[in-house]
Amino acid sequence: FGPLRVDRWWPHSEGPQKLYRLSCRLFAVDGKTVVDEWIRMIGFKEIEWRPCEGAPAGADPWICAINGRPVFLQGVNWTPIRPNYADVTRADYEKRIKAYVEMGCNVLRVWGGGFLEKEVFYELCDRHGLLVWQEFPFSSSGIDNWPPEDPKVIAEAQPIVRSYITRRQHHACLLLWCGGNELQGGFDGGKVGTGVPIPASHPLLRMMATEAAALDPGRRFLHTSPAGPRFNADEKEFGQGLHWEIHGPWQAAPESYWAKDDALFRSEVGVPGASPVDILEEYYGPRALLPLDESNPRWRRFGFWIQAEAFQKAHGRGPRDLTEYVTWSQQLQAGALACAARYSKRRFPRCGGFIVWMGHDTFPCPANTAVLDFEGRFKPAAEALKLIFRTDSAKL
Repeated sequence: FGPLRVDRWWPHSEGPQKLYRLSCRLFAVDGKTVVDEWIRMIGFKEIEWRPCEGAPAGADPWICAINGRPVFLQGVNWTPIRPNYADVTRADYEKRIKAYVEMGCNVLRVWGGGFLEKEVFYELCDRHGLLVWQEFPFSSSGIDNWPPEDPKVIAEAQPIVRSYITRRQHHACLLLWCGGNELQGGFDGGKVGTGVPIPASHPLLRMMATEAAALDPGRRFLHTSPAGPRFNADEKEFGQGLHWEIHGPWQAAPESYWAKDDALFRSEVGVPGASPVDILEEYYGPRALLPLDESNPRWRRFGFWIQAEAFQKAHGRGPRDLTEYVTWSQQLQAGALACAARYSKRRFPRCGGFIVWMGHDTFPCPANTAVLDFEGRFKPAAEALKLIFRTDSAKL
């Protein structure tokens, strides 16, 4: 019959998302009666990972070439839409995925604190051209960051890994598998502490790599994110070749930090911004969120994202009302993320990508690093990122 000619599947803004219907039928012994039928929508793409321009010798490759074309990966970290998985509808998925397409994203990272999303999520990503960076369900807690080494636990995790791969590997959107989120140890080489991602030789991750190689050999397996050699990028270590794929910062950094940045890939960058006033008033009441400091229990549980000191420093006083604070906070988030994204994308192909922590709010948080609010609407930060993501790197 000769070679089969197919149209390639492309991520959003790079080309069309061509999908093909694949049907496999099981017939009875009579050769006519269909006993079972397996139907999937599939696509064809070629992924090659290339070294970043000027990367240190031996560094992991972080330029993603899709169908032979180097593409800057830009997007958000995908978190559960709602705490109750069963309540999420197709419309909920569509609303957020279409928002990310409008924003100019081409990748979503389903991080290790999440789970294997419903089939509809991957179907929609196939259709809309959003690549999926899929992690297995292992994540640091901020207290215990070293994953289990117990052979029994690893044996129990093995069928989970196999299930992830066999249930989702046919999707055109799937970019890579990853062992988990922020699995790390200390600078002293020990299993306690933070700062150094765990090695790929860890027995749990070695098992994952073996399963991925056997079941889905055409896709990249990344042992953890960040992969190192450092967990995050310290400005004092710029120029030393230590920042390959890294996380952070999660607060506004000065422009000088981004101007000197040498990271090869930034898979988590965040800045807090308040939720819109209508959400805050609906869920907390019109006056319940003042005073804006840790004396207020409604803020105390979101303490990492409180910007009371920054507001005080900028204005010489506290906010007069909730609207003033929200407007200031959202603009701060928008400006800081736009600066980070602009400098990162401008460095392409010395930097391969920029993924925001995080995409949408799972709870009606008073403030969080999400760029879509609890209802899936754009915050000003999403509008600011849209301008960067929809502009060619050479024009930034």
